[in-house]
Amino acid sequence: MNNQSKILWGMSIVQFLAMQMWFNFSAVMPVIEEEWRLNSSQSGIIIAFFHIGYVGAIIFYSLLIDKYNPKYFIVIGALIAGLSGVAFAMFAEGFWLTLLLRIISGIGIAGIYVPGLRILTDLFPLQKRGAAVGIYVGSLVIGSGFSLLVSGLLMEYIGWQGVIFITSCLSIIASILMMAIKIPILKSNENSLKIQWNVIKRVLKKKNLLVNTGYAGHTWELYAMWAWIGPFLVYYYGVQGLEQTEAIRYGNITGAIVIMIGGIATYVGGKLADQFGHIKVANIFLFISISCSIMIGWLDSFPLIVMFIVLFIYGFSIVADSPIYNVAITNVSDPEVMGLALGVQSVIGFSVTIFSPMIFGFLLESFSWGIAFMVIGLVTIISPICMLVLKKEQASSS
Repeated sequence: MNNQSKILWGMSIVQFLAMQMWFNFSAVMPVIEEEWRLNSSQSGIIIAFFHIGYVGAIIFYSLLIDKYNPKYFIVIGALIAGLSGVAFAMFAEGFWLTLLLRIISGIGIAGIYVPGLRILTDLFPLQKRGAAVGIYVGSLVIGSGFSLLVSGLLMEYIGWQGVIFITSCLSIIASILMMAIKIPILKSNENSLKIQWNVIKRVLKKKNLLVNTGYAGHTWELYAMWAWIGPFLVYYYGVQGLEQTEAIRYGNITGAIVIMIGGIATYVGGKLADQFGHIKVANIFLFISISCSIMIGWLDSFPLIVMFIVLFIYGFSIVADSPIYNVAITNVSDPEVMGLALGVQSVIGFSVTIFSPMIFGFLLESFSWGIAFMVIGLVTIISPICMLVLKKEQASSS
């Protein structure tokens, strides 16, 4: 294994461990809602404020990762996220403290993904970048889903506090492991540009905006689904006749599998995009995931086999296009502003994730699971539209 591959797999393990923090609240949400008498809207607000912390911190990180070694943002971010999670497990007893601690967790987690992408962009040539980013995104996906698996397997024995504590400690371990990975000095760190308006304009070109708006539609759907698929499946198993303890266990385990399927999907999506073209592959997966979003919430009375088939397709297609947008933005951006371009993409993409889980909660409280999922899917139609316009732009400029 060459040094590039060692760094890739090492960083992927770090991200897997740290990303336990992303959905560990969703993993225990049904229990906390009952214990603290929270409604769906309040839970959606807590999820949204995690993303507010994330987006705010990404702006800060993006201005610095072209100047300083991104490795140390990952180290500090994983540590902050882990410590805030431990505090959540030990001290949280209601809505407001949970809100504050989840904001801090979001600030920490923001230091993981984009700085890691910045490192990989320098390490891997364009023709291998899709597969490499696919592996890295896959570690994010599997790590995000793993906290649901921990909840499903251990909640009955260690309670929600134990689930939060264990997943938070894994993020602290990730920080320690990242310190041990030797990252070479990035090319652009040696002569990075000062942030001025003419530099900012270079990451706000029409092609950049089309890629990033497409990415925003993708993350709108993805993070609403990931945040609520566990609670939805707990509800589904309840409708199927399981008692609450069993519904929580099997709902979280199934939700974890649905999310972690995406770990394979991101690699497959990256490889297919390298071979057949980014726009074509992205639009195929977008069409499938939007169709699943529109129908999934209405299947609560359908038998398990039907639900499992739709869930497998949904979990795979909704994330398979993730690495495509990350690679696409590196293709349309100048090397000197690569870190800033990735940061701007993340800010635009994750800004909408502040609203989609929260709006999902409001729709669920006011209407039903079917309406909530359907609205999320319909809004996502903006993504294939942007990809088709980008295709025309590329054709006219070539």
